Amino acid sequence: MDILAAAMTVVILGLLYWRMIRRETPERIGAVQALVPLALGVVSMFIGGLATVLLAKALGGMSNMISGNNGFGASLFRSFLMAGVTEEAAKLLMILLALAILKSRVKNVYEYVLIGAAVGFGFAVAEEFYYGDFGAEASAEDYVSLVARMISVPAHMTFNMVMAEFLGRARYGRLTGKGSPALNVALALLIPIGVHSLYDACTVFNSKLVSGELIGVALALAGYAGLLIYELVVLIRFRKKTALFCGMSTLAEAAA
Repeated sequence: MDILAAAMTVVILGLLYWRMIRRETPERIGAVQALVPLALGVVSMFIGGLATVLLAKALGGMSNMISGNNGFGASLFRSFLMAGVTEEAAKLLMILLALAILKSRVKNVYEYVLIGAAVGFGFAVAEEFYYGDFGAEASAEDYVSLVARMISVPAHMTFNMVMAEFLGRARYGRLTGKGSPALNVALALLIPIGVHSLYDACTVFNSKLVSGELIGVALALAGYAGLLIYELVVLIRFRKKTALFCGMSTLAEAAA
């Protein structure tokens, strides 16, 4: 079952990324610009995972972090520390590294978005293969889990598309004087970390779901529904605004 989930993750995210690349105008990015951030996204999963494990040990162990306090506020705080901050910080680091490596190639805000999408893509695929139990037999619960996981497949990609957009807007603002670079950097951090933390508080760190309580199930369903809406809004918004972002140059010579 896990191998099917991993394969579906690769196919779904691969198609989304491929379509995003094809929409760029007037000129599409090349293979190097498409693949470098994807590889860095894979690296970000291991950096984020290591940071999470070290933080969990420092705070009393992973199991205690997941099921210690039943209140939603405590679950949200744990989610913020153990996923929102650690994973998004790791991906932010790789986005910034990709921008440094590809500095002379990245021409506009849309190409920032493509870098964010690729890093999120790489992270999601690495996560599926790293945590998957490919030798286990499928159970009824596994089929339910597969449906839930398919809802969350574009999550990392969309988190980092938004992150990279606002980093690109900050760069564009510094060059043109339009908008607030500081506000855009703040939004680049707050939106993905906030949405990621809320979603994980409703699902992964939902101790009432682990104990089988009805309120926990309801909260998990709300989390999946909210994430699905968020993903659709983000993907549709970027499709509609492709031309706008392609026209927002991040090259210093274009702003001179």
